[in-house]
Amino acid sequence: KLTTNGVKMIENFLVGVCGLTGNFELPCRISSCVQDIQNIVGNKKVILLISGGVDSSVCAALLKKALRPDQIVALHIDNGFMRKKESEKVLESLQVLEMNVELEKASQEFYFSSTTLENGTKSELLNRTTDPEVKRKIIGDTFIHVAERRINQMNLDDDQVLLCQGTLRPDLIESASHLATAGGLASTIKT
Repeated sequence: KLTTNGVKMIENFLVGVCGLTGNFELPCRISSCVQDIQNIVGNKKVILLISGGVDSSVCAALLKKALRPDQIVALHIDNGFMRKKESEKVLESLQVLEMNVELEKASQEFYFSSTTLENGTKSELLNRTTDPEVKRKIIGDTFIHVAERRINQMNLDDDQVLLCQGTLRPDLIESASHLATAGGLASTIKT
């Protein structure tokens, strides 16, 4: 504890000032998420793009609780910029969930990739780019291209498949997503 009455101060603010109630319980939140997933997905398949980070791993765990194994297609893309053996560790960690994860090794594709910039010009290859914003755009665009190609190879009916990605509200806010801002108007904090 940093202060003697810190918890009481926060409680007074949340309950007294904001008018919130203290009814949050993790098991209720999990069952609510599972029910929402089941209602939205129905009998469709879900493609989960999984990095192995907290966000996508929580998504994987929730999907595992909510859906049949044959409804989940988990895909991990190794872009070549991860720590040594990190992709293998991602696959191992998801075995705990008894989830089958497909690995797409795309390090060479990322290394030699480029993209179209906002001004309409083509960027340099990623392996020659020094600007971090341009690198981020090249990596993001290449990630989407690799994922789309792999998804197309699966020959799934577009009407029977959903895409799932672990994204938190702060991720949407910092990228100025219209999903996280009033009226869709925001400035990008980080691209």
